[in-house]
Amino acid sequence: MTGEMMLKSKFARAAAMASGVAAMVVATASPAFATNKTVDIGYGYGTFIDDGDLFKVCDTQKDGKGVYGAVFYNSYFTTSGYKRVMTVSDGGDAGCDQKGYDIGNSGTYTFVVCWGFYPTSPFMTASMGYPCSHTGEFNE
Repeated sequence: MTGEMMLKSKFARAAAMASGVAAMVVATASPAFATNKTVDIGYGYGTFIDDGDLFKVCDTQKDGKGVYGAVFYNSYFTTSGYKRVMTVSDGGDAGCDQKGYDIGNSGTYTFVVCWGFYPTSPFMTASMGYPCSHTGEFNE
């Protein structure tokens, strides 16, 4: 093998290795990708529908309180943390209420559903003393 061929071979191996390492970093650093997600809180439920980026909440109890949902977004490009970007509610009428919100891939999202009030934090749960639950993080 000539010196030039050996040099090309070394570069090819180095490039292949670098591309494999980059793929592993991306695979381990990415959040779960969007799929349909449902959160049941006993008084009703919320569903994220990936096809169309729809958020639906349904109140299943006639108890005088509604079911409230909120979408929280955390950008990869700022350090300000999660911000509430959309809300949707259902007050126990027939059917459910829904709203669209375009989910992108420049950050992570979580959908939180509560009974009786709008969520104020991205990870509220019953174990924290709130009648709420969330989807966990996702994006497109």
